[in-house]
Formats: sequence, structure tokens, C-alpha cells
Amino acid sequence: MKKKLLIIIHSLKRGGGAERLASNLTIQLSKEYNIFILTVYHFKNLYPHIGHYYSLKENLGVMRKILNSLKFLTIIRPLRIYSVIRKISPDFILSSMDITNVYSILSKYIFRFNIPLFIYVQNNPIMRYKKKLKYLNFLIRELYPIKSVNKIITISKGLEKILENYYCIKKDKLQTILNAIDLKLINKKKKEKISMYNKLFDNVNIIKFITIGRLVDQKGHNYLIGSFLKVKKRVPNSKLIIIGDGTLRQKLEMQIKKGGLKDDVLLLGFKENPIKYLAKSDIFVLPSKFEGLPTVLLLALACGLPIISTDCDTGPREILDNGKYGLLANVMDIEDLASKMILLAKNNELKNKFSNLSIERAEFFNLNKIIHEWINLFESF
Repeated sequence: MKKKLLIIIHSLKRGGGAERLASNLTIQLSKEYNIFILTVYHFKNLYPHIGHYYSLKENLGVMRKILNSLKFLTIIRPLRIYSVIRKISPDFILSSMDITNVYSILSKYIFRFNIPLFIYVQNNPIMRYKKKLKYLNFLIRELYPIKSVNKIITISKGLEKILENYYCIKKDKLQTILNAIDLKLINKKKKEKISMYNKLFDNVNIIKFITIGRLVDQKGHNYLIGSFLKVKKRVPNSKLIIIGDGTLRQKLEMQIKKGGLKDDVLLLGFKENPIKYLAKSDIFVLPSKFEGLPTVLLLALACGLPIISTDCDTGPREILDNGKYGLLANVMDIEDLASKMILLAKNNELKNKFSNLSIERAEFFNLNKIIHEWINLFESF
């Protein structure tokens, strides 16, 4: 009989990186474990997943919104989480995203259950909570090291060091498991046809820069558009394709219009299969201000795209092995990013070199190798 694994997460709503990782884990681990998923919020547009789905549905109803606004002044959420845990009686619990992690830890601490609790950290909390939700930095420092947490899993070595050095978490409590990609599935999705914009993607005479990410401040799209304004002057046969949606869409549209780039920068929104667009593009650019270990870079590697990424604190440098597998640009530096985009667009030899290196590097993150690390972790408890 399979052991039960409960994954607790904010939501499985499409569009977020952490949600996508949780979705992938349910699929990847379903052969080994009986999967249960508990979300705090429920939305209709969910990532595909395998397992028994539960939700606290806190975004439904006025009373739930009032209770949620009280945040940590109430034990309602830990109590509700515990009621689901009691019903499922899992062998392991994996909690993802810092706010949800805090409540998962409180639930175990208050109700004293003995089920191993693993905390999954996918983003740099120092940067993420620099302006908003500052209290989370305090709670991470106070709650993550306690005995109720059996292990903290990070998605990059850089993130592991931050938790050890800045949040004073003991090294033996930390473990890095890199994001995994299913190369077989990616190769299948590459072949799907593009219905809209097919003339653009089929035109080999146009240099297509592409990026994928939510339209939020963290992802640095405004810097990328600023850089592309300079690139367009040097590489007139170029276009910038941005896949993703978010709260900054209107501001970015105004920036594009103001820069006279309306016909050259395409905001395609959220795409069910972004891989087919990657496969038909020429250069991938990641302009993020901070990351954990961006899966979109792994997808770009698997599609054989030469990569330019900002050298933010954690993630890109680790993926690109200090610049061996792609170009690293200064964070929030429009001039530096633009110069590297122009360099690759105008140098076919260098572009082809990085394209071949991308395919080579993608193998390092192959699902078949990394999934066993998760299994070994759970079984060690």
C-alpha cells in the first residue's frame, strides 16, 4: 500500500511558479505515493495535478475575507489545516510558499502531531519581503528553525546559504533539491503548432527575443522593455515576445506605447503551452530582480535557446554555471542587458555555441535523476 503525501500550498492557480512546481510534484511523485493536495484558496483555473484535492476556500465569502484579514491574530487557519490533516492522516507533509509554511508550522506546533513536516522554499525571502509582508522575515527566522520542522528544502544552493546565514538555520536542517524538467514531455510539447502569431514565429528573418514570467515587479519586465528600445535601434529586424500575465500589464502597455514599440513588443498573456513558443524563438532573456531557481530558464535550456539572464542573488548563476552556459547581466541595468542582447543577435557563431550548450546543460536537470532525491528524502524519515 502506498504511503500518503500531503502537499499544502496557497493555491494551484495557473500562472505562478510555486504553483507550477507543486503541480509537477503531484504528477512526478504519484507513482510512488498516494497524493493529497490542500490549498488555502481555490480557483477554477488550476494547474494539472494528480491526487485528492481539498481546499479551505478562504477566498469565498465575506466572513472568510474578514478572518483572512486578521492574519496571525487568529488560530482559525491552523485549526482548519489540522482538521484536514486528521482526516487524511498522511505519512508526510510538504508545505510550499512562506505564508502557507508559517500556518503549517503553527498547526503542527499547536496540535502536536508527529507527522514529518517538510518546508519547501522557492524564492529569496530577503528580496521578496523587502517592501511588502516584512513581518514574514521575522516569522521565517523564528519558526523555520524549530523542532516542528523536520527539513527545509530549497531549490538552489544560493537560497540554502541565505537561509543558513541570514535566518540562522542550521545547515543539517537544510537540503537543496533542484527543480526538475521532463525532457520527454518538453520535446513533445515543442512540436505543437502555434495558431496565432504563426507568421511571426515562422519568419526566420526576424530575431525573436522571448521571456516568460508573471507581469509583476520582481520579474523586471520594465527593464527588459527599456533594453529592447536600445536593441531595436541596432537590430531593426527584432521582436520581443513576453508570455505571462499580471498586475503590471497596463503599465507595461503604456511603456511600450510611449517607446514607440507597439508593433515590436508582444504581450501574449498566459499560455497553456509556452514551450512551443520557446521552440520557435531565437534568444531567451530573463530580466528578474530576484529569483529562487527559475524553471523558465530550464525550459529555455531544453528548447536549445541561447540565454541571457540577470545575475540576481540566487538561481541563474547556478543554472548557467557561472556563465558557462549563458550570458549573465547586471540586475536592473538596462545598458548591460541591451549590450548582451545585441551581442547575441549579431553574432551567429556565439548564438549557435550557446544553443548547443543549452541542450547539454538541460540534461543536468532531468526529472529521472532529481525525482529520486525527493523519494530518498521522504523515506529517510
